[in-house]
Amino acid sequence: MTHPRCLRMSKLTLGLVAALAAAPVFAQSTSAGVAGLVTSSGGQPVPNAEVTITHVESGTVSRATTDASGRYNARGLRVGGPYTITITKSGEGTKTEEGVFLNLNQVNSVDAALGGDVTTLGAVQAIGGDYGSALFSANKMGTGTNVTREQIESLPSINRNLQDYVRLDPRVAQTDKARNEISVGGQNPRFNLIRVDGISTNDAFGLESNGLPTPRQPFSMDVIDEISVDVANYDVTITGATGGVINAVTKSGTNEFHGSVYGTYRENDWSGKNQNDIRPQLFDDETTYGLTLGGPIIKDKLFFFANYEKYKGKGVFTGASGYGPIGSGESNIVGITQAQVDQVIDISRNVYGFDPGTLTLPALDSDSEEKGFKLDWNISDKHRASFRYGESEQSTANLNGFGNQALSLNSFHYVRDFSLKTYTAQLFSDWTDTFSTEAKVSYRDYSAVRTAASQLPAIGVRFGNNTVNLGTEQSTQANELRTETWNAFFAGTLFLDDHTVKFGFDYEDNDIFNLFGQRVFGSYTFDSVADYAANRASNYRYSRSNSGNIDDIAAQWGMRNVGVFIQDTWAVSNNLTLTFGLRYDEPMVKQSPAFNAAASAAFGRRNDQTIDGNGLFEPRFGFNYTFDSDRPTQLRGGVGLFQGAAATVWLSNPYSNTGLAFTDFNFPSQAAVSSGGILFNPDVNAQPTGNGSVGGSTQSVDFVDSKLGQPSIWKANLAFDTELPWYGIVASAEAVVTKVNEAIYYQQLNLGGVTRAGQDGRDLFWNAAGLDSRCWNAAGTNVNGRAAPDACVRTSVATRPSLVDARSGRNAGYNDAFIARSTDKGGSESFTVGLNKPFNGGDWSWGLWYTYTDADEVSGLTSSVSGSNYANNAVFQANENVASTAAYEIKNSILGTLNWKHAFFGDYETKLGLIYQGRNGRPYSYAFDNDANGDGRLNDLLYIPAGRGDVLFGSAGEEQAFWNYIEGNEYLAARRGQVAERNGARNSWINQFDLHIEQEIPGFFKGNKASVWLDVMNVGNLLNKKWGQVEEYGFPGMRGVVEYGGIDAASGKYVYRFNTPDQATVYDDRGISRWALQLGFRYQF
Repeated sequence: MTHPRCLRMSKLTLGLVAALAAAPVFAQSTSAGVAGLVTSSGGQPVPNAEVTITHVESGTVSRATTDASGRYNARGLRVGGPYTITITKSGEGTKTEEGVFLNLNQVNSVDAALGGDVTTLGAVQAIGGDYGSALFSANKMGTGTNVTREQIESLPSINRNLQDYVRLDPRVAQTDKARNEISVGGQNPRFNLIRVDGISTNDAFGLESNGLPTPRQPFSMDVIDEISVDVANYDVTITGATGGVINAVTKSGTNEFHGSVYGTYRENDWSGKNQNDIRPQLFDDETTYGLTLGGPIIKDKLFFFANYEKYKGKGVFTGASGYGPIGSGESNIVGITQAQVDQVIDISRNVYGFDPGTLTLPALDSDSEEKGFKLDWNISDKHRASFRYGESEQSTANLNGFGNQALSLNSFHYVRDFSLKTYTAQLFSDWTDTFSTEAKVSYRDYSAVRTAASQLPAIGVRFGNNTVNLGTEQSTQANELRTETWNAFFAGTLFLDDHTVKFGFDYEDNDIFNLFGQRVFGSYTFDSVADYAANRASNYRYSRSNSGNIDDIAAQWGMRNVGVFIQDTWAVSNNLTLTFGLRYDEPMVKQSPAFNAAASAAFGRRNDQTIDGNGLFEPRFGFNYTFDSDRPTQLRGGVGLFQGAAATVWLSNPYSNTGLAFTDFNFPSQAAVSSGGILFNPDVNAQPTGNGSVGGSTQSVDFVDSKLGQPSIWKANLAFDTELPWYGIVASAEAVVTKVNEAIYYQQLNLGGVTRAGQDGRDLFWNAAGLDSRCWNAAGTNVNGRAAPDACVRTSVATRPSLVDARSGRNAGYNDAFIARSTDKGGSESFTVGLNKPFNGGDWSWGLWYTYTDADEVSGLTSSVSGSNYANNAVFQANENVASTAAYEIKNSILGTLNWKHAFFGDYETKLGLIYQGRNGRPYSYAFDNDANGDGRLNDLLYIPAGRGDVLFGSAGEEQAFWNYIEGNEYLAARRGQVAERNGARNSWINQFDLHIEQEIPGFFKGNKASVWLDVMNVGNLLNKKWGQVEEYGFPGMRGVVEYGGIDAASGKYVYRFNTPDQATVYDDRGISRWALQLGFRYQF
């Protein structure tokens, strides 16, 4: 949508015809453009006409001259407006258009028919009306949406981040509101790209769910002037994303001093109660305040814009919440009593002498401080430059260790501190009437450091299938990330009659220091509280730096990417525009991982291989055809290949896990712990390594396939848009199809040989004890030698006594050996139909869209480390390369928007903004509740027995309960005798409405204005506490039903242990399943 003062395209008369001129797309730009065709009163092209384009508020002037075919082009213009465009030719006349507003990343078309006189047309948007101007344009070939400043200020948002505004594109799904996670077309959120002022502001390393390098947005929404969302854009400057590309441009100063003071406030009491009629205490209150100021330093020449914002959240945490022990009244109850929790606390204090904390949330706050400063310099009519500095400092308290079957004491939590500084310089130049350039350079300095609430080993005490976590979480024990990134971009544009040729290059240089020391304080699991009191651990792991210096286990490396591109946009006629482009990208890795000769020999491949030099040619094509009709109507589409960017953390794993920097001491059973002489010690500097009688010392090594490159995907779209006869309503129908060219998935190289096939045909890797049903107890866990038959006490590997042993044939000198491989399987199909009614000078606007998406992938890549990416992917066969329903696929979604405004007194408007999102829940998989195939991971798809007797149970009652469950489940009952599909089931439908209510009021001085607003999130839940809830089977999207309990020796059938299947929980992190209010205020001067 565009500025409300603009007229619909069908009303652009008086010689200023909105013909669709040659208008190439340009995606990395932070600017706008305008182009057009100038004709005489007889319809002939007018060469050498002078075109003057003036940005009224800053006095910025750009000039162009029409060529022999009567066409002109101007690039590098400020986004927004208003502009005045004057076209004149001696003897032919003059046309002046006032009140023109230009969209970000769009070349707006303004054609003129000179009639020998002087004509002025005021308050007209280049190419049509509010919505139509961004949609009906020769450069509109792909798929996307523009979000204007007016829309930003009228949409409800408590988090005040880009993700709340880009949901105006119906192909964008907010898959997790609490974590500000968005998916485009069913793709992993890490595959999106976010740019501010044309420079990547992405979470390039890949640790944050919101796609940004910090938990809170590192820049204020009050500095953003406009946002564009590209789902499929065939411009050759697009790189670094196979998902969506989000561009935002910041505000600039003008010839008048303008600014604002604003703030928002909310309390925990301003939220709803849960289904238990209890309001969880998630935080105390949140306060945000800030100011902006812009104006001239030298009138018409040099301008500034500055901002400052401060956020304070008292008791605000990131991470899972809403879990509590039996009787607590929390949204989700874990099967542990407070008395059992107290036992763990008492043993920790009185037996081991340390304070483990309690279930009470720690007295920690989250805060952030953001500041920015921008200079804009009109060097001359031919050259314009800008510079922006941005800084964000954040501290976020994180809850950890909560889940459907887990509680954690507050010693298990941590704080993350972030620092981000960015510097960006840009230069826009018109060297001649036919050649212009755009150049950028930027630098980014970033750090993210975890600080644990305790200095202890990680400890888990089990109560049946439930766990109490305490100590220092294993991934927090040494966790520090620092990166430095340089970016450069150059594009030149040649205007050659009907052709617009763009060429250039971009460059990125990234240096990384990533200290990720899992279990460097040790990690212990106890199967019961009695075992904890008696110091009988059932599992112990410890990673020790081989040099004695913890920094030596850090991954220190760097990578560059160089891209070159060329593109021709051809205005074949006034109806047809074509774009042809070619891009080439090549990654260049600065250092290789340390070479491990022994591991390379053991697994038949070098561990120092990288993606270096694996470049990609990316052809692209787009078209736009405008029909000769009374109302705007167009057919658009294209196809192209796009290189994305793997999360740097995935490529960093081989540097962290060379097998040389640290030794992993792994004692996987109570017998191994006992034989190795392992005793729990809370002193992190005195962790045991064993007595040498049991082989607990191993290496973990990561590999990259030599053929692996950056992720890449083919995209194609075809769309039809038309303005209907009523009220300027625009109807659109669009299809977007993608096909994976290259994607990443993980395999375990250290599985060992297959020991037998299960009755469903899956490969099993258990030793004889793991296959023996006598070695599994009723809870589906191995008996660990306690009262076990002799058959359960075996030795599968020399010197390592093994009871039930997974990966029994593995190389004993190594623990995990994961490899990142390439696959070309997967893709998506997305279909969208919609209606949009712009304001068109009235009080109402609305939009309604429906989107259907079918997306497949081999791996969801939901984590940062190789082992988790392998384990979080539900499979039938270990290491399989099979495409199934994507983890982020939202099959059906409905988006509705409604906006109303009216000035009841003076120019002070009352505004209402409503947005509705209805969608399917995310998919999930039915799985075994434990390791069924013996690969050491809990990610095995469930075999659904064909009928009674197809598998065995411990008792008739257990079997009856199982079949009652199956027969009451539509999905499982329909798939008897089959293996459940990965992500074949789906969480419940979600309906949520968000409302923005705003009133403008007079300011203290002339020309000033204030606004007070109220954002109401999840309005339906305000009316009924059962509405608007998000019920789901949480991360990693696997619903456990039964436990594998071995194989019956006589029949060869599986033995199942049926206890308590996983139940859906109400996902209420940050209170997203309940209504919430936030009050806001802004004073503008």
